[in-house]
Order: sequence, then structure tokens, then C-alpha cells
Amino acid sequence: MLYLFCKNPRQVLTRQRLLERLWDVDEKYVDEHTLTTSISRIRGKIEAEGDTYIKTIYGIGYQWTGGERK
Repeated sequence: MLYLFCKNPRQVLTRQRLLERLWDVDEKYVDEHTLTTSISRIRGKIEAEGDTYIKTIYGIGYQWTGGERK
């Protein structure tokens, strides 16, 4: 997932696109909660206080910002 974000900086990746690219390879349904949990875990590992690397675009998806200050 992190690789996909880094390859598409500043582009909004929709929740649907992320689910299809990462988990829907064999047409198996994955709950959106899995995506939300994975994003949260990545943020917890890479984001320091005041830095934002993954921005939530409400109702659409997520965007790699590369470390913007809050």
C-alpha cells in the first residue's frame, strides 16, 4: 500500500481503487474496514508529531502528501 502511495504522489487514490489494487486480485471481497485499519497502522508507524504523510479526502479516499506539517 505504501508503495502505491509513493508511486502516485499528490493523487487522490479512491477507496475502491485501493481495494481493487491491493486485495481484490482474485475477486474476493474485502471489507473497507480492513483498508481503514491498514491506513491507520501505516500512519502510526511513519508519521511523527505534526507531520502528515497520508491525507484523508473525506468521502473519496486518501492522498500521499509526503510529510506536510499540520
